[in-house]
This record gives sequence, C-alpha cells and structure tokens, in this order.
Amino acid sequence: MNYQTLRHHCPTWDGYIQHDFVKQLTAGTLSPDSFRHYLVQDYLYLIHYTRVMALSVYKSDTLAQMRVGQAGINAMLDMEIGMYLDLCHEWDIPLKEVESAPESAVTIAYSRYLLDAAMSGSLAELYAAIAPCLMGYGEIGKRIKEQGFVADNPYQPWIDVFASDEFQAITTQNEAQINTLLAQANPTQADKFQQLFNTASRMEVNFWQQALDLS
Repeated sequence: MNYQTLRHHCPTWDGYIQHDFVKQLTAGTLSPDSFRHYLVQDYLYLIHYTRVMALSVYKSDTLAQMRVGQAGINAMLDMEIGMYLDLCHEWDIPLKEVESAPESAVTIAYSRYLLDAAMSGSLAELYAAIAPCLMGYGEIGKRIKEQGFVADNPYQPWIDVFASDEFQAITTQNEAQINTLLAQANPTQADKFQQLFNTASRMEVNFWQQALDLS
C-alpha cells in the first residue's frame, strides 16, 4: 500500500482538491469574507496540526523518521503559520482577534480527530490521517501552477507558498515517508489506513465549505 493507493480509493478526493473554494481562490473571485474566515480557522487548526507533527517525532523509531517530522514542524512554524499571520495582517485581522477567535465546529471536529489518531494510533496511522492535509495542499499548489496564475489575484501570496519549490520538496519527502510506513500493511491495517485517510479527506471538504458558508 502507498499514498497513491489511498488517494485513488478516496471517494471525496476530487471534491477536496477541486472544491469551489479552491476554484474561486485560484480565479481570484473568492469572497474576501470567506478568505478571512478561512485564514482565522486554518490558523487555529494549524496550531493543533503542529502538535500532531510533534507526536510524529515522539512515535518515530528512527532518526530519519524524526527528521521528517522535524521538517514538518519547521514548515508549520516557519512557513505556513507565519504566512497565515502575515496574511491576517494584510487583511486587517489583528493578531489578538485571530488568537482569541472561537474554533468553529468543523475546526474542532477535524483537529481533534487528527490529534486522537495521532495519540492513539501508530506512526503509520498518524500519517494516514494527516496525509490529505499533508499532501493535498501540495497537489493543489502544483495544479494551480501548471494551470497558470491569474493576474492581480489577491490570493496569490497564499498560492505562492503551496506552489513553491520548497513546499513541493516537503511534499515529496512526506510522500516517501508515507509510502515506507504503509508498504508492509496487511489487509486489516490497509483498511484502517484507508478509513483514516477517507475521513480526513471528508473533513477537508467540510473545512473549505465552512469558509464559503461563513459557518
């Protein structure tokens, strides 16, 4: 089993990476209120996601596995979370407002689902659960870059992060980690990995949708 197998057998994958939120953001037509909602909720989500990556280091058996987890933590703290805070500043959302914002029901459900999978399962189960987020954003960034950028897109700074060579390299590194961890899965383990992946992908769809609905 590998990442591509998980992706291929996920019924909501296309609905996730080709969601209307992504299409509108790519075209520059996304409502500013939807983007602000997304920025705040994704910042809150990424705080928990970083904790999941810390657990990946704790659950690692080898130094190589630890270094992949460390790279994930660094990417969260130095790239993604920093980028979200910069965008919040540009979109006139004060840091205090971001940090004190209530988590939506969707954000709570998704982030706690990942934390539960990370705490209760194996390292392989942890990566199966975070793979949609971990790999999906890289695929979205690559897809947008291949399609070509829209001039004067107000959301280009967000796109630039996930389309960047640096982020794509991190995605490639993590795919190798996932493939190694899942390679020897027996049928029961493979079913568990697919279930974790599918649930997380469905929650990614809900995460985009909450921004469009401002829920």
